[in-house]
Amino acid sequence: MIQISAEPVLPQEVLANLKTSNAGSVVIHVGVVRPFSDGKKVTSIEYQVDRQMAEKELSSLACAIQGKWEIEDLALCRRMGQLNFGEVILVAAVAAHRHKAAFQACQFAVEQMKNMSSITKREMFAEERNPAGSVGGGILHGPHS
Repeated sequence: MIQISAEPVLPQEVLANLKTSNAGSVVIHVGVVRPFSDGKKVTSIEYQVDRQMAEKELSSLACAIQGKWEIEDLALCRRMGQLNFGEVILVAAVAAHRHKAAFQACQFAVEQMKNMSSITKREMFAEERNPAGSVGGGILHGPHS
């Protein structure tokens, strides 16, 4: 499963759709918007996505994982748009016969998904003000999650 969505990603649905009939281990990572970044309170994060490029990146990542580890199935899901504190940013799930392959493949997936070149991140902080004087300025980042 490869998914880029403006709608919430529900980890339980991702898990339910994962093929696990021959798996001895399922590892799932759920990345969420954290409350602080570099000591500043985060109000939200905006992810701008080149959807076509992101789908290609995730498909290539899935192929790389399947070529490196013996897995049964995987799911790579990323959100786009404005996300608030606690909302799910990404879900990576891997089903494999052995736990070591599942953990290693999932960790690799997360690290690669955090650095996708097709996604730009802008963090919005409570203590910053934009030029018009309203609260909620931000910092634009390149590939990150």
